[in-house]
Amino acid sequence: MASLRNLAISILRMTGATNIAQVLRHPARCLERPLATIKSLNC
Repeated sequence: MASLRNLAISILRMTGATNIAQVLRHPARCLERPLATIKSLNC
């Protein structure tokens, strides 16, 4: 579980997030947002 959380934090940092705690709370309310964030990466 910790590795999945670290992966999520890394993805958020790659997308430019600065306040990780706030950004982690935000997708918890809408299940489509994490998938949209992953799809927006240009790796």
